[in-house]
Amino acid sequence: MASRQDLAAATLETLPITIAVIDDDGEIRLTNRSWREFAPESEDHLGVDYVATAATADDEHATRAVAGIERVLDGDQESFEMEYPCHSPTEKRWFMMRASRFRDGDERLVSIVHVEITERKLAEIAAEENAQQVRDERQALEHVLERVDGLVRDVTDAAVGAETRGEIEREVCARLTETDPYALAWIGRADVTNRRLSPQEWASEGDVSLEDDELVIGTDERHPAIRAFEDGDPHVIQDLDAFDDADRWWPAEAGEHVRSIIALPLTYGEITYGVLVVFAADPEAFDERERFVLESLAETIATAMNALEVRRMLTTETVVSMAVSLEDPSLFVTALSTAVDATITYRGVTYDADGTPLVFLHADRELDAASVQNAFANGRDVEILSETESDTVLEVEAEDGLVTALSEYGGVIQELTVTDGVADLVLELPDGRSARSAYDLLERRYDRVELDSYHETEEPTRTRKDIVTRLESSLTDRQLMALRKAYYANYFEWPRDISGEELAASMDISRSTYHQHLRTAQRKLLDELLE
Repeated sequence: MASRQDLAAATLETLPITIAVIDDDGEIRLTNRSWREFAPESEDHLGVDYVATAATADDEHATRAVAGIERVLDGDQESFEMEYPCHSPTEKRWFMMRASRFRDGDERLVSIVHVEITERKLAEIAAEENAQQVRDERQALEHVLERVDGLVRDVTDAAVGAETRGEIEREVCARLTETDPYALAWIGRADVTNRRLSPQEWASEGDVSLEDDELVIGTDERHPAIRAFEDGDPHVIQDLDAFDDADRWWPAEAGEHVRSIIALPLTYGEITYGVLVVFAADPEAFDERERFVLESLAETIATAMNALEVRRMLTTETVVSMAVSLEDPSLFVTALSTAVDATITYRGVTYDADGTPLVFLHADRELDAASVQNAFANGRDVEILSETESDTVLEVEAEDGLVTALSEYGGVIQELTVTDGVADLVLELPDGRSARSAYDLLERRYDRVELDSYHETEEPTRTRKDIVTRLESSLTDRQLMALRKAYYANYFEWPRDISGEELAASMDISRSTYHQHLRTAQRKLLDELLE
């Protein structure tokens, strides 16, 4: 059976830590296998002055180790412990050294133990880095919150307190560029006539300039402002240097002042008032948090613009007149004009008892029932109200047609004539916002839409719309339908194109009942005009 000393020596050899024993003179008296394998250039280092060898190393960690070991050798302290790096060319490593004094009989010895602590050290470093990252993020968040709180308050105050839309645009741009890291801000409006998106108001810090080129709606899809305006979503360029078309819109020296760009639509409901474009001095400036703040600001700006627009509508008498040309065979008046080879003119609209719109159309030649029905093969209800050798008046059900769609934006059709596949439409709308929305609707629905004219004018104090509204409120649905049918079917012309019996039949009522509705409606109309 092995002696206790032999067992201890064998155990020492198997330990996965490097161990050496030195005497009072610092010479190595014993090493284990881990020690020898760690430094294979010398088999065991026996007889080597460990302290003197370590003292020759030009290393702060070696200097600390020597000082600690000497204090243990001198009896000033029982043990000494330190951690130190020992990196190789291929990996990072850390060790802990512990020197402990002990006696073997009358001889004083010191054990030197080196334990690898790389895994623990890496975990500590990772934990510290994470903690530092959290501290940095907290500090950055506090800074952002402080900056954002002031920015949101300033922009909101500017938007809500403004008296005009131009003042909103001017104040918002100024407040944005007073806040780091923003260097330039502009708000653009759309010119529906010329299809341009142009800066209306702008502000900058330093020598930052606006775009060099015009922005064309429907053409310059690469520009973030056009993209934001057309699809209704924010668009970001995080690094201007990497943007292929940068030289087209921004001068070369712009890169010295701005590095990233965000464009945000100013949208309230279905109305887009324009685009807010913000430039930052640093790349990657518009992270998710920054975008969220700016999107909220854009909503606030659009809401303020809408409030001003509503207030203006309530206090002023303005109207927009817009002329548009449409080419699309799916438009039902265009399909009818093509099918019957006639010029079709819109006369007006009324509503049946179920609220279904009934549109009255005039054709410049006599039409037969068969050709009319063939033109409406989709099943749309159509009726010939009157016809002569030179013209025909039709009544067409238009539940989902152009007339009802435009009425949702307050649009009133003043003229609509279709010839040779082209529909010439003149609309009256209550304001520019409604005009823009109506035009967008036409563009979405039809193949080719061309704006021919756009005018905003002041109406007299008592508008035609006021008269119509008052009249409609005083008439029953049947009285109003009787009046409109008679007018649109040329009942008041001489000679008449249609009789009272035919109009009564179109409403499925007796001739006497029809005339009673018509006379009542005429009297109320005269009351409205003459009293």
